[in-house]
Amino acid sequence: MSTLKIGYAARQYPEVRNIIGCVEGARYHLCRDYFSLLRRVSPMLGADPSSDRFFDQQFQFRDFGLNRVDCLHLFNGINYSRTPWVTTYETLIPRFRHVLTNHTSDTERVRSSEATKRALSLLAADQCKGLIALSNSARQIQGRFLGHFPEFKDHIESKTLVLHPPQKPLVDADGELTFPHETDGKITFMLVGHHFFRKGGEEIVDALAEVRRRGHTDLRLVIVSRLQPDAYASSSDAEDVARIRAVIAENGEWIEHHEALSPESVLEKMRTCDVGLLPSYAETYGYSVLEFQACGRPVITTNVRAFPEINSDDRGWLIPVNKQETGGEAWFKSDHDRAVLSAAIKAGLINVFEEILANPQQIREKGARALSHILSHHNHKQFGESLEALYRQA
Repeated sequence: MSTLKIGYAARQYPEVRNIIGCVEGARYHLCRDYFSLLRRVSPMLGADPSSDRFFDQQFQFRDFGLNRVDCLHLFNGINYSRTPWVTTYETLIPRFRHVLTNHTSDTERVRSSEATKRALSLLAADQCKGLIALSNSARQIQGRFLGHFPEFKDHIESKTLVLHPPQKPLVDADGELTFPHETDGKITFMLVGHHFFRKGGEEIVDALAEVRRRGHTDLRLVIVSRLQPDAYASSSDAEDVARIRAVIAENGEWIEHHEALSPESVLEKMRTCDVGLLPSYAETYGYSVLEFQACGRPVITTNVRAFPEINSDDRGWLIPVNKQETGGEAWFKSDHDRAVLSAAIKAGLINVFEEILANPQQIREKGARALSHILSHHNHKQFGESLEALYRQA
């Protein structure tokens, strides 16, 4: 069988996670195109980088067929050239700003957009060999959106499949798991992610501080984050960052904070913690959940978006919050919604922390099941075989 040459448009984390090197024996080629060139040049010619047009260009690809590849694989992107292609998406596609902003609130504006209809016609065309949803949550949100476009809906959905990202085990899958608390008596929790407030970081710190005030001091928290504020979901600002930095500084005996670590160092830290944390307000997927689980570490998450697909109370802990029926997004558009969501996350965390401290044996039990789930549901070889089958259609 001939060697496949696969094109990709960027070398960011999503491409590394879901595209580059995933098919054994295939050759991968970074493809430059008109829109990537335009985004580099336009600001020098006076274009506004904050404009909708500039935002949308990062999800458009046109190389006029100059990149000689068998199949192009984009992430959240639309191909405007003739090369056969597939695309992986995390929420919905096309990921244009007016679509993200209006797809549930102003459907007529989305429905009347010629740019959106053009993108959907390309997704429906024969040159597009497949759409890969990162999760069932993403597929549901996309399906709801396509309901506004019945002329494209059936054809696009017929070539859509869900492929959860692959994840190799990060510990010896046949060896005995080790947990720090079984040696030193202190349970170590860990959060990774620069968008600290959107990922529930403030609630984590406050919940653990409350648990300590109740007399449970045999715990530690490791944070790897630049503590970036979040205007999207948690509506945090510089004042919130200052408060958290002060709390961290005052509690150095149990909080370990790193602004940033290399990917290798992050994984090593994961292996030296007991429980992972990602109780997010909003998360398109949650790769760090897979990484914790691949280390044999159970994770505490909310039950939004893809989390119930990759986590459960059998191999971790799910904190229930009010969420939309389709896609599982939490409610956080108003100040009241955010306050209710924050309170639910903090209360849920306190309950789980106290449950873990009362019965630490469950860390080992759930950690083993988490690693087993990675081996059976995020198998790298099976993922590659599924991708190759799509590519061969091209």
